[in-house]
Amino acid sequence: MSELKTDEEKAEELKQWWRDNGTSVAAGIALAVAGTFGWQQWQANKITTAKEASALFSQIKTGTADKDSTIKQLTNDYSETPYATLASLQSAKQADLKKENKAAITSLRIAVKTSQLNIARIAKLRLIRMLIADNQLKEANTLLNEALPIAYHSLVDELKGDLHLAKKDPTKAREFYNRAILSAGSSPVQYLKMKRNNLGEGA
Repeated sequence: MSELKTDEEKAEELKQWWRDNGTSVAAGIALAVAGTFGWQQWQANKITTAKEASALFSQIKTGTADKDSTIKQLTNDYSETPYATLASLQSAKQADLKKENKAAITSLRIAVKTSQLNIARIAKLRLIRMLIADNQLKEANTLLNEALPIAYHSLVDELKGDLHLAKKDPTKAREFYNRAILSAGSSPVQYLKMKRNNLGEGA
């Protein structure tokens, strides 16, 4: 029967198919190998970068390196790692202790851009606090109107109270401090009560 081919005929067909398609098959294999190698290299570089950033951040925490220059190195050279964000927060803390509001704000703006969502939210709340202290009330108000999960509502209400106090509106400030106290849950509220009580009982 015509469909029954000899081994020689099958071998010849295979050779012909390879002559027709061998180049594209070889190219495909080469691309696959190159892609796998490239992925492995990228992963290895990522791990190496993270280790280097971690070592630098450890030097900041242990005080074995100059904090300012190491923080700058992390934020400039390792911006894709979480350690750059942590370094920005550390830088903001140092600036705040020195009463350098503008420097703290600059560092917090960097931290807010991180892809680490929880860290970004904490950085945003700290940024809002610094903006209020620096009398940048319009930007603070804009950030406060951006949605945050319910776990942050007490902090947001407290900051809204601070914002209205900065706007010389004690009635609104008192209202938001009360809301912050109510939404605090099991968190301590003594400081919030002190802020509210400092404004008196109102009308």
